[in-house]
Amino acid sequence: MLRTITTFLCLVPTLALGQSAAPLTGKSQVVNNGPGDQRDPHVSGALVAYTHQSSLFSSEIRYHHLLTGEDQAIPTEGGFDSLADLSGNTLVFTRTTNASRVFRFDVGAGSRAVELAPRAGVERRSATIGGQTVAWQELGYTAESLPPEIFAYRLDTLALTRLSEDTNEDRTPAVSAEGKAVAWIKCATSLDGCDLWAAREVEGGYEVSQLTGPEGEESLPDTNGEVVVYVTRSLVEGVPESDIAWQPVGGGEVHRLALAGVDTHPNVSGPLIAFERREASSATPNFDVVLYDLRTQTYYRLTETPESETLSDISMGPDGLVRVVWTVRQNGDLNVYAYVFRLPSECTRSPIKDAAAVCASPGGRSLLGSLVVSRSEGAPEVVSTDVEGTGTGVLCVDNGFEASPATAGWVWLGAGLQVGPDELHEDVTRVARKVPLQGRRALSAQVAGGPGSAFRVRLYGEMTCDVGLKDGPSQDTEFRYGQLVPAGLDAMSGKAVFTRYFVPSGYEGQLVPGGGSEGSDGVPDGHGAVPGEGSPRVGCGAAGGPVALLGIWMLSALLLRGRGAVRARRHAASRR
Repeated sequence: MLRTITTFLCLVPTLALGQSAAPLTGKSQVVNNGPGDQRDPHVSGALVAYTHQSSLFSSEIRYHHLLTGEDQAIPTEGGFDSLADLSGNTLVFTRTTNASRVFRFDVGAGSRAVELAPRAGVERRSATIGGQTVAWQELGYTAESLPPEIFAYRLDTLALTRLSEDTNEDRTPAVSAEGKAVAWIKCATSLDGCDLWAAREVEGGYEVSQLTGPEGEESLPDTNGEVVVYVTRSLVEGVPESDIAWQPVGGGEVHRLALAGVDTHPNVSGPLIAFERREASSATPNFDVVLYDLRTQTYYRLTETPESETLSDISMGPDGLVRVVWTVRQNGDLNVYAYVFRLPSECTRSPIKDAAAVCASPGGRSLLGSLVVSRSEGAPEVVSTDVEGTGTGVLCVDNGFEASPATAGWVWLGAGLQVGPDELHEDVTRVARKVPLQGRRALSAQVAGGPGSAFRVRLYGEMTCDVGLKDGPSQDTEFRYGQLVPAGLDAMSGKAVFTRYFVPSGYEGQLVPGGGSEGSDGVPDGHGAVPGEGSPRVGCGAAGGPVALLGIWMLSALLLRGRGAVRARRHAASRR
């Protein structure tokens, strides 16, 4: 079967990133930010499981209910517990004593953790669960099987099936939510030669397929039962690139989300992929959590903070409620947070008639960007964030926002000064005006006045979406520069607001990928100067670029040779 690879943004313009533009409105929650390290969170519905480590010699699995706030630990019984996963109310994890074993725990059943398929002399780890299927990495199945292999275990029938059988290293299994597909990585050595494999449940066992070959290095797979998402690494003009890719579980067309920077750790639930992204060109390069919708090819930024958010997971319920969890280091400790939201629905383009009315009551209108600029000691600094949009927008400046009014202020959109000191001074509470939106630009601002004076800048677009959170925690909060602060309901919209997001839209099939602002080099002098435009980024225009060259090279390489998927049937063998 001949596979072709589609490099998004360049080779298939109709699937360009970000065809619709709308904000995400939801609620942020603290799962655990107490003493010690909280890490590796996983989510299923309203339940979150994570590892809590209070010292080098103490580690336990805790579970947290996002609706009730209940947070409980699973008794370790003298073991070192870590690496939990969950499906519904069932948790699986690794317990290390004199060996590493896989245990099951049912939340709410009042029972102890129970070892799965006990067998002497084996080392098991990296357990993952979906439905009634648990998969793990196992060493020591036979005296000859020193490299780890992948096993699948059925909780209902107690059938244990060996999915891999060779001298390669098989690692990082993932199970689909319904339990009918398992994906993992097979490596020639501990460092390289890593390819993607998958197994689909069929009558009498599993059908096993090799999905990728030597054209790249693959890692960290996940699957929703229809597609497998994973990290693929390759060299582009001698520079390592790390991107998110996906393809059908049984093999087929490969899609690659080719963005400048480092993308890693994808997790998929339904049509949504959450992953971690690091843009080297940003002011504070670090990992943020982003979201990609396979249905609409829309990209959302969920976090944008000075800290790195990592080890994320996602769960999308049948009611459309989405929950994303991640880990962030704060004050030396690792903490776990969650964000609960619904994707925008019934979005329509709503022409802007009255800018002042929009600023006073934006309703469900798309918020393209927001800044809070405050005066502190020392020279005034420029605050900037990237925004994206087309058509006409509304710029709102709220002077004295949660502070004393500024005596003067400047607001730029790209290279254009939109608001200056002649309009923004301490006697003005709000400035509202229509502005042209011309793709991706930097929204920048600077404040003048005494220490503690401030103003807020909001930029709205033409899209209006029916977005509401009908479920979730009772306490509304928002992320602001990496810290959770109480927000309540927005006084103007009546809804909980999560201001740190990013929604790019396409340029008739072209997109300028990457991070940073178009005007981030210069600094305003306070007298009408504007941030410098800097050098244009390489995108997917007619002239191509590194991303386009990568896609063409990989497509050509694949077209030169066909490769059938390697398939084998494994019949389940029960082991107790």
